[in-house]
Order: sequence, then structure tokens, then C-alpha cells
Amino acid sequence: MKFVDTFEKHQREPYRSADAYAKEKRVELGAGLLATKKIYLDTKYWLLLRDAKLGRARDENQVQMLALTERVSSSGRYFFPICEDIFLEVLKQTDPDTLRSTVALIDSFSRGVSLLSGEERVRLEVFHFLETHLGSSVFCLQEMVWTKVAYNLGYLSPHHDKFPKDTNTLIQKAFFDQMWSASLMDIVETMSRNGAPNLPPIRGYSERLNTGKFAHMRQNNTFNEMFLSEIAGMVDSYKADFKDLFTYKFEKQYGCLPNPEELERSESGQLFANMIYNLFKLNKVKQELPSFRIHAGLHAAVRWDKKQKYQDNDMHDFRHAAAALGYCDYFFTEKRLCHLVTQDLLKYDKLFNCRTLWRVDDAVECLRTLES
Repeated sequence: MKFVDTFEKHQREPYRSADAYAKEKRVELGAGLLATKKIYLDTKYWLLLRDAKLGRARDENQVQMLALTERVSSSGRYFFPICEDIFLEVLKQTDPDTLRSTVALIDSFSRGVSLLSGEERVRLEVFHFLETHLGSSVFCLQEMVWTKVAYNLGYLSPHHDKFPKDTNTLIQKAFFDQMWSASLMDIVETMSRNGAPNLPPIRGYSERLNTGKFAHMRQNNTFNEMFLSEIAGMVDSYKADFKDLFTYKFEKQYGCLPNPEELERSESGQLFANMIYNLFKLNKVKQELPSFRIHAGLHAAVRWDKKQKYQDNDMHDFRHAAAALGYCDYFFTEKRLCHLVTQDLLKYDKLFNCRTLWRVDDAVECLRTLES
């Protein structure tokens, strides 16, 4: 990894906090991407491109897809962002040659850009939703959801209690610049040199979901009731985050934190969760809060279909869908997920204006059209 030395620059700008600097860089990145079309490839497609690059393509379609992707990417009008689930799934490769080949393709086609982690996007979407409905001057959501690949699992900043505040701020901003410039290859090689842990698969999750599905099959009489029950579960799990949001708003307006005892008694998190649920129930939420809608809709679709069971990779797939549908223009994915997204119960490809495909020959034709 090339060393990036920006200490002198930040010594001349001590007035800017590390968080403000990071936000400024993200806004700058997002503004530069507004006019660019986003093509989201799930892990299947990255591996197909890798095989074509290594001369292991199963058919001519894969070879054509790689050549088209290279030309479409080099045009500057399109790029292929990733999210944290691409990173985590790619890391499961045990062969170092195939891993490096996959990572090199991602670095080339993604421009080193990733969506924020799923949890960060949820908090950002909720904050944007609240500010919009309060009539505040709001940021453009599409400018704020992008980051560099080194931060696709979340934003972390070094801090040491022995250093004074200005020294910590200086180190944090210089560290941010270093990570902001890092490629995915830099990250993977650094992890490999330092004995990166082997991430074990989460076992038994799909079995627990299937047990719950079949145990509660008769609780909902319509698909909309099923969807709303998923929304209720999701917003309930974010009550603490909602309370933190209102604490932030209080401090922003009054310059101090609310009284701890009053905050403890406050039901702001529950009340806001109830409000979001009721807005969905009244069909007042359309493309807003995409992470809530997409996750709830996909879970409801699997639960509603009596013949369908949860599969081990569904949580990765649902997060792929939330990333792609919410913020990208094209989504190349697996057959099953494509069916879930585009079926009449959801039609999320239409709602979010994101063309969703699963056949490789359709992807080739789509890329050919984009190139022309």
C-alpha cells in the first residue's frame, strides 16, 4: 500500500473535525458520481468475470460479457460499485490466485467505490426521511451513500486517550486519507500479511427462519398483512437508533443533551417506530426508506410462498438487493433473487427503476446496448 502523507495539510486546517472532513470527502465523491450510471453485480457475476479473465469461461457469453464490461467501464459513463457483502463473499475464496484475480477486477470496474454498509444506509435513510418531513434543508441521499472500498464495512477512526484532542484529530484525518486512497487489493493483501481471520459461515440461520415461517403461517391473511408484520419487526429493532436520532436533533437545536432521566423515560424511539409503521400501512411511503421496504418485502415474499424455504445465502442476497435496487440502475443477480424482486407481489425493479436480470445472455445484451 502506497503511503499517503497529508499531515502537513491537516496541520494547516486544525479547525475541521475528522468527522466533518470525512463527510466532506463523501459528498465530493457522491457529487462526482451523480451523472454516472451504476451497474450492480452480485457475487455470481464477479466470479463469472473472473473465470473469463483466467481463461476458465464455460461459454462464449462469459467471454463477451468480460469484454463488454471492460469497454463499458472504460467509457466513464458507467461503473460497478460493490457493498460489504461482495467483500465478505469474495474473501471466502481460499485459492490466492482466484482471490487476487477477482479483487483486481473489482478494483478496475468499481473505481474503488462502495456503498456504505447496510446499517449506515438505514440510519442515513431514516435521518433523511425525518429531515424531509420536518421541512428541513436536506442533503441529496444519492450523494451521501457512497464511500471507498476500505470503508465498506463501516467508518472507524483511531483514537488514543493519551493524545490531546488536536493531535487525535490530525492523526484521524491523515489516517482517513490513507484509507480513502487504498484499493481493495491493498486491503486484502494487508489482511493476508497480518493473518486475517477465516470468517466461518453462519450455520443454522435459514433453519431458524424456516421454523418461524411455518410456525406462523396462519397469522396473516393477505400478503400486505405479511409485509406489514415484517415492517413492524424491522422498525421495532431500530427503536434505540431512533431515540439516538432524536437525541442528536435535541442537541443540535438546543446546544446540550436532554436530561438523562427524561431521556430514559422518553418513548421517542417507540413513537417514531409506530409512525413509520403507520405510514407504510397507509401506503404513504413509496421509494423512501428503501432498505426497510426491500428487506421487509423479500422476507414477506419468501414467507408468503408456501413452497419456498429460506436458503443459507438469503441474507447476503437480500442485502445485495437492498444495495442494488435502492441506489443503482442495473442489477445482475441470481435467478431466484431476480424472481423474488420482479414478481407481481413486489415489482421492485419497476418501483426503484432498476433493471434486474439473471441470465448471462441477457446481461450481455444489456451491456451491448449500453455500449452503443
